[in-house]
Amino acid sequence: MKIISNRFNLIFYCALFNLLFEYSARGLKQFVGRPLFILALFGIYFTYFSMLEDLMVRFRLKNYQIILVAFLYGLFPIAFLTGNLFNTQVYSGIIVAGVNIGTLLIIGILAWGVMQGIITLYFANRILARDWNHPRMGKVGWSAAVVYQFFVMVYAHQNPVTPRGTSVGYLVFGLLVIVAVLLVIKSFKTPKPSIQLFQPSKLMDFLAFGSVVIFLILGTFFISGEQIVTSQPLNLLAVTLENIWVFFCGLAFFVYRMQKKSDVVV
Repeated sequence: MKIISNRFNLIFYCALFNLLFEYSARGLKQFVGRPLFILALFGIYFTYFSMLEDLMVRFRLKNYQIILVAFLYGLFPIAFLTGNLFNTQVYSGIIVAGVNIGTLLIIGILAWGVMQGIITLYFANRILARDWNHPRMGKVGWSAAVVYQFFVMVYAHQNPVTPRGTSVGYLVFGLLVIVAVLLVIKSFKTPKPSIQLFQPSKLMDFLAFGSVVIFLILGTFFISGEQIVTSQPLNLLAVTLENIWVFFCGLAFFVYRMQKKSDVVV
């Protein structure tokens, strides 16, 4: 279903999918009671997927490149928005060199890389397939997106309940960013693959639209009362079930990708 242009349609559907992801943990109460916060969240996702979609058409990203880019971007929210990269109370609490290993694996790779990367893009393209010739984002668009992301993260990081890292933790964060940037740049220098037409997949349909159903059910009915979870007022039961679903989707995607021996077209 086309709303405006092909590019903005895809970006809108990606942002919408991720707002549903947020809804699953935050519930209807927050979405109604904190409209400015939800608007800021939408802005975060809209600007992020504007940048990612531009990279998609410029470099025709493969699955592993999408995961790399998503992991790189995701390092900043988990370090400055939620602080989960340094939080000892979440995702097993295994801290190595000042960073939470569980957060890196579950949120950095499975959530940002697979759920908020591959599955999100599949969902958007399933509704409206990408026009690979749509206009690219210019310098003004990139600058606006980066500036918005910067100010939102700086503002959110002022929250006193956001976990802070140790000096070693921030050093490791910086090293992770540098390594991820170098890997992304190196991957961009490889020959571009040929454009592949979108092809629906029964498993990816299940993961994408099943996620929508799961998110709506968790956010609407699995309300255990707001608790401070990962420094945020979230529904603990919903977050727990959401993480189980993210783990399942991540595992299912990687197994499917290995069996398929070719990229999932997103």
